[in-house]
Amino acid sequence: MLMVKGSPHENMYQVPFKNDMSGPLVSENLIGVVHDHFATFHLDMDIDGTDNSFVKVNLVKEETYPGQSPRKSYLKAERRVAKREEDARIKLNIYDPSEFHVVNPSKMSRLGNPSGYKVVPGANAASLLDLDDPPQIRGAFTNNQIWVTQYNRTEQWAGGLLVYQSKGEDTLDVWSKRYITR
Repeated sequence: MLMVKGSPHENMYQVPFKNDMSGPLVSENLIGVVHDHFATFHLDMDIDGTDNSFVKVNLVKEETYPGQSPRKSYLKAERRVAKREEDARIKLNIYDPSEFHVVNPSKMSRLGNPSGYKVVPGANAASLLDLDDPPQIRGAFTNNQIWVTQYNRTEQWAGGLLVYQSKGEDTLDVWSKRYITR
């Protein structure tokens, strides 16, 4: 099914500024509106209990000292545990290589590492709308690709319960501004 809107033009020869159209003319007096869709996933993870933390692991380049190694540089992992939900908003960036872990710091493996999982993002996208555009305020969950919030059974839908009737007051963007107490 195509999302369309009316147009005064019956064919492309009548369109004075073709680059200003918001989509292609798909039939007489109808434009196929260019728009996007975003899918969200809600994961409720309890790893060996509910005392879980979100860890962003940044991969950083370290330089070697002359004569220290035949290598010029190597990668080092810098781990940052989110203290607030706002710290766990992740905007993926190809030039900021990172890993994302959900761990239980009070449950250790036999090697002394916290039990947990690595979250591996797949294909993703970002909204191109202005942050203060009404559809973007309602769909603010598209501002980041990963969000981590403390469980609250009333917060099941990233865009709020009634996203099309919302003014953005009941969304993941609002919920994630709380403080993580763990």
